[in-house]
Amino acid sequence: MALLDHPKNVDDLSGDKGFQWTFHCDLCGSGYDTTFIPSKSQASSRRLGFLSSGLSSLGSMTSSLTGGASSGLYGAGQAAGAASQFKGMSAEWHREHDNAFQQAVNEAKTHFTKCPKCRSYVCADEWNDEAGLCTKDAPSLTSEMQAAKAQTRVEQMQQAVKQQPLFDGNTADRATLCPTCGKPSGSGKFCQNCGGALGFKQCAKCQHQNPPTVSFCGECGNRLG
Repeated sequence: MALLDHPKNVDDLSGDKGFQWTFHCDLCGSGYDTTFIPSKSQASSRRLGFLSSGLSSLGSMTSSLTGGASSGLYGAGQAAGAASQFKGMSAEWHREHDNAFQQAVNEAKTHFTKCPKCRSYVCADEWNDEAGLCTKDAPSLTSEMQAAKAQTRVEQMQQAVKQQPLFDGNTADRATLCPTCGKPSGSGKFCQNCGGALGFKQCAKCQHQNPPTVSFCGECGNRLG
């Protein structure tokens, strides 16, 4: 029985030197590369100093893909794709290709499980062994529980933040320092630590606002009363 029900889950990496495929999980897309199988026919051709790629016609090649014991391994889309990709290869090479694909299918079967419900082929990470179904049809209760707990923690944190008084950006009182003692002065007219005046001295000549501890205007030099 062939592994493939849908051609989407395999990539053909074969070439003139040999054969290899990558099978993909239908859910997560993770891939498994089958063991590389060298081409005996192409190795013989290289030893003789010529290539046998021109010995086959497109019709005979397509027949080798769609006939014989391995015909069930390919869907119509795969046969058409192979006909285009490997049309220059010899008939012997295509026979090797078919046999190698059967081996690759048998090898890949051990790395994927077919879900009896959705018919998808999935890797070990996407298989719920306890339920006997893929994780799409039977998610892992442990994973779902941990995800639900994490989401609940996030929601609880967000709710707790909403209930907390937040800094409103007003730093006027905290930033006001007494020019006499250098400590936070509060919001009154006099420092709450030393009693020093906090109001500015306005110059009678230029109306510049000067700190209360200076004797001369910083703008025009006029003596402050």
